[in-house]
Amino acid sequence: MKEPNNTSIFLVEDNELFAEALAISLEDLGYSVQIFHSGEQMITSWEEDPDIILLDYFIDSPHGQAMNGNKILHFIRRISKNLPVVILTANSDIGEATAMLRNGAVDYIIKDDDLNSNLIKTLSQILEARQLREEMAANKLKLKKYRQRFLVVCLLIALAVVTTLWLTK
Repeated sequence: MKEPNNTSIFLVEDNELFAEALAISLEDLGYSVQIFHSGEQMITSWEEDPDIILLDYFIDSPHGQAMNGNKILHFIRRISKNLPVVILTANSDIGEATAMLRNGAVDYIIKDDDLNSNLIKTLSQILEARQLREEMAANKLKLKKYRQRFLVVCLLIALAVVTTLWLTK
C-alpha cells in the first residue's frame, strides 16, 4: 500500500458513530480526516482543499433537507474535475453505482463487512495514481529541458559546420 503522507480526507457522513469509527481507522493508517455531517457543511470548508473526499450517498440532516451524495458530487465536479471522490453507501443497487461512477466518482463502496479492505485498496490506488501523475509531470519537464538542450547543441553544431565551411573556402 502507498503511504498516505498526510493525505487529507474529507469524510461526508451523517452517521456520527460510523464517521468517528472510520476516521479513527483512517487516521491510524496516517491519513488526516475531517468529518462533515452534511454536504453543505463540507462546502463551507472547501478552501481547505482536500486530497480525497469520502461521500455517503444517503445523507440526512437534523436541520432539514440535505443534499444527497449525487448532488454533492455534481457540486464537486463543477469545481474540480480531478479530485477523487469515493461514494460510501449501504445501497448495493448496480444502477445507482453505475450512475455515480459515470458522474465522476472514482469508486462506489458498499458499507458491508469488506468496507475497510475495499476502502484501503481504493485509497492506495488513488495515491498510486497521484504519484504516477506527479512523476509524469516531472518527466515532461525533464523532457522539455532535454529538447531545449538538444536544439542548442544542434544549433552549435550547425554553426560550427557553417563556420568551418566558410573558413575553408
